[in-house]
Formats: sequence, C-alpha cells, structure tokens
Amino acid sequence: MVNPLTRCVEDYSLPPFAQLRPDDIAPALRTAMAEFASDLVAIEDDLACPDAEISWESVMDRLEIIDDPLERLWSIVTQLMQVVNVPELRAAHADVQEEIVSLQSKRAQSLVVFQAMTTLRHSAAYESYTTEQQRILNRAIQRATLRGVNLVDNAKDRFNAILVRLKTLSTTHANNELDGTSAYSLIVTDQSHLEGVPLSTKSLLAQNAVAAGHVGATSENGPWKLSLELPVYNPVMKFCSNRSIRQTLWHAFNVKANANELVVVEMLQLRHELAQLLGFATFAELSLANKVAPSVDAVLDTLEELRDKALPRSQAELRLLEEFAASHDHPLPLQQWDIPYW
Repeated sequence: MVNPLTRCVEDYSLPPFAQLRPDDIAPALRTAMAEFASDLVAIEDDLACPDAEISWESVMDRLEIIDDPLERLWSIVTQLMQVVNVPELRAAHADVQEEIVSLQSKRAQSLVVFQAMTTLRHSAAYESYTTEQQRILNRAIQRATLRGVNLVDNAKDRFNAILVRLKTLSTTHANNELDGTSAYSLIVTDQSHLEGVPLSTKSLLAQNAVAAGHVGATSENGPWKLSLELPVYNPVMKFCSNRSIRQTLWHAFNVKANANELVVVEMLQLRHELAQLLGFATFAELSLANKVAPSVDAVLDTLEELRDKALPRSQAELRLLEEFAASHDHPLPLQQWDIPYW
C-alpha cells in the first residue's frame, strides 16, 4: 500500500488530509529524506568535477528539483501540527524533526553548492539573468551564509546544535500554548452571567459543555462551557455584560502556558549566541539581514515615530470610550477586560 503522503508529493496533488494517519508521517519523511540526501550527494559530485558545467540549469534548477519533495512534505506535516495537534501527531513530528533540521543544515552548508552559486553570481551570464533569477540566486547565497556555510569546525557544530535546540524549543512553546488553551474551562450555570452573549455563541458553549460530560446542556438553559479558544473567547469578551466573567476569562487567557517563561529565556539566549557566531552583535541584526529595514536603529526610530503619532490619538479614543462607558454607569477606569466590550 502506497503511503498517502508519499503519493500526494509524487503526484503533485493536494494533501489527502482525510486519509492521513500519524503513522504515515515518519515513514514518508524518512523515504523523502533518504532520496534528498542521495540527490544532494549526486549534485555535489557533479559540481565538484573539474570540468563541471556551472550554469543556471545545472545548479539552481537542479537544486529546486531536489528540494521540492521534502519541502512540500514537511510543510504538510507542520500545517497539520497547527490544526490537529494530537499526541500521536506530536510524537510523529518530534520523531523526525531533528533529522529534518540536520538535513536542512547539511544542504544549506554544502560548500560545493555554495561555491557553484557564487561562481554563477560572478559569471558573465549573471547579467543576462532576469531580475527574478538574480534575486533567487542572491537570496540563496544569503540564506546559505546566514545558515552558517562559512563557519568552520567547532563553530559550525555549535551553530547546528543551536538550530536543532531552537526548533525543539519553538515546538515546545507552541505545544505549551495549545495545552494551556485546552486545559482551561469555566462552567457557567447562571444564565444572567452570560447576558449579552449571542445565541450562536451560547449554542457553541452548550455543545462544549455536552462534550465535557454535561449531558442535556442547551443554548437556552445551559450549562455553558467557556474556554480560551478564540471562537469562544472573542465573542464572550466582546458581548458579555458580566464584568466578572470577562475579568476571569481575560486573566486566564493572559497567564496560560506560564511554563513558556523558561522556554523563552532559553530561546533568547540561544538566538543571541547564534547571531554572534555569524558575526552579528544581536539577534535583531541577524533578523534584519534579509529584510528591507536597513538597521535595528531604523526600526526603533520608526516604532518611536509611530508611537508619537498614535499615542495621543489612542489616549483621546480611550477618553471617549470611558465617557461612553460612564454614561452607562460602568465603573472607571476601564480595565483591559472592559475595552472589547465597550
């Protein structure tokens, strides 16, 4: 039986999401990784030959062909992780993530490929390339540079270890966010506590209550299960007249996934080290290396300019909002959980 993930990549068809199982992921990816590694060795061998023809077709076109299957396959898996984050899928993703990152680094840090791209960049043929081709080539050279192609020995090993760890931390951060969101619930039994909430939202809250074991829950009579899922959180914060409910929900939303504090601290430390290995003073400088903004200072100046223009207007709008809320006997000052409602 052909793996549905492998088939959709081979056929250039849309992912058969309804047919996919977590057990399909690792085998499909490992097959693609093995083919990718073999193709990479082949192109390196060809380009390393003294009489190798270095042309757009022999370098850039060929790289695109070997990159495409694994990139598309991995993008399907990462997309699934964002929408169907179940334990089995997490395990399958974690099983191959380090191998994927390591293989991506090997591809980006291929000196043979990098030298071939550099040769193209400085060849007479470069001037005949279209604007799009020139940009593709220049960005490919830049990506390889920022991925550590020019690092040597211990520095490259440390760089690659940091990349793997950062990918793991990024996944952990996302999983913690999802776990924090799904772990919270608030059962409301008093209909007056949800005054103002649209019937469509209350119907969703009743369905959630039924799923949580409250058999017989209805949109009219409850009970209703509140959560931090955005289809629940946003309308409750916007329409619920009960300030205590809004405050409770807002606080829960803003303290969820507190385990991410340590994750973020480690990510900041590793990003700083990564940037310094590449010769940048800060990760902000590294981040801007492939962006339009010319410098960190330019970004900060733009933000300050925006703040100077926006803050007075925002303060004026807040005063108007408070006047409106006060005219409806709402206590002042308005808090964060009051703003969406008013």
